[in-house]
Amino acid sequence: MIIDRLTIQKMAMGGNGLGFFEGKAIFVPRTAIGDEISARITVSKKDHAFAQVIEYHKRGTGVIESKCGAFDAEEACGGCDWLMLDYETQIRYKEMLMQELFKEERELLGGCIPSGRQFHYRNKVYMPVGKDLSYGIYAWHSHAIVSHESCLNHPPVFDEIADYLMQLCHKANVEAYDEEKHSGCLRHIGLRCNRDVSEIILILVCRSARLPFSQIIVKGITERFPQIKGIVQNINRAKTNVILGAEDKLLFGQNYLIDHLSDLSFRIGYRSFWQVNTSTMENILSVMRTMVNKHAKVIDAYCGIGAIGLSLASEISELIGIEEEKEAVADAEETAKNNGFTNARFIAGKFEQVFNDLVRDFQADVIILDPPRSGVAASALWAIRKARIPKILYLSCSPMSLHRDLKILTQDQCYRLCSLNSFDMFPNTWHIETLAVLELS
Repeated sequence: MIIDRLTIQKMAMGGNGLGFFEGKAIFVPRTAIGDEISARITVSKKDHAFAQVIEYHKRGTGVIESKCGAFDAEEACGGCDWLMLDYETQIRYKEMLMQELFKEERELLGGCIPSGRQFHYRNKVYMPVGKDLSYGIYAWHSHAIVSHESCLNHPPVFDEIADYLMQLCHKANVEAYDEEKHSGCLRHIGLRCNRDVSEIILILVCRSARLPFSQIIVKGITERFPQIKGIVQNINRAKTNVILGAEDKLLFGQNYLIDHLSDLSFRIGYRSFWQVNTSTMENILSVMRTMVNKHAKVIDAYCGIGAIGLSLASEISELIGIEEEKEAVADAEETAKNNGFTNARFIAGKFEQVFNDLVRDFQADVIILDPPRSGVAASALWAIRKARIPKILYLSCSPMSLHRDLKILTQDQCYRLCSLNSFDMFPNTWHIETLAVLELS
């Protein structure tokens, strides 16, 4: 079905523009408020539909040239939502999304704090490898690989390394992975760097342990790019959408890099979680420091390698971090030792399983929650309520999960929501990082 004329009236979670036609809400990607378009319905439901732009008749305020062929392609790259918007408009739209979702808490909302960088801010990327050893980013809701010359979100050297790696793999007759047939070798190229891009870890995700002429590839890539401090071959034998497998082989150097946050030196394993935008994480930590005092005993839940807790460790009395991944706990312990902290310890285990035993003997003043996008399990939220920890600092990468979880924490006025601050961790996308501060009523 074709809609001849549709006006985009607002933005929706997910980054789509929203218009209305014959009583239905129509969601359209890569549109801005004020756009007038012709659109083709792609998915139709009872009260809403999704559509694609056929033609723009008028563009809204803040629309600019994207300067990315992959974003403008007919089957567009899924790495960005709003590359066609100037940065001021992106920030304004994120504030609008938060105001719409948190209508009842609107008076507590601060503005969205911009990123220090709009472009080349990401310190990590995994790019799928496809036919003829092409690489890129998946299209939205698809496993079609959209190639790019140079991504505007990650450092240019990442694509320089990937280009040269593909040349070496061609010479070595390395086969790209075929997702449908579950055949071939190279599945993904992973790249991680530290803040000044002086250290890079290269990850080659393969279907099997056999990587033809691996030492020749290693020699060639490290000679061209001496900032590569380690090359890991990760082996993922399963037919799955999960990128990393359980096995790995160190082909060169080390499987970690050293980065700096809040004047601390952190050891980051190639699997470990680390916020992709370091400058925005510094903004978040500066706000968090105002929320804790020198005598506070703090639990850092879902702590990863301890980035948040250890960045606050010099400001507090005692820190206990909880993290499911044992490798991340080892990194956190190493970082605490290297930075001379004696007031921090870490527990390996699922937060939901560790927390109840911990709070029997540890009377925390503050708990930091930084869960995955899915949010905190309801059982864990009720356990926190029962423990009656005086203050919660909840950092969320999903406003929807946060909104749901706050309903439990504030139910029956157990906790009082004090503030909601938004941060732009992911420029050129609709995604929003939010810090909620709650206090026991």
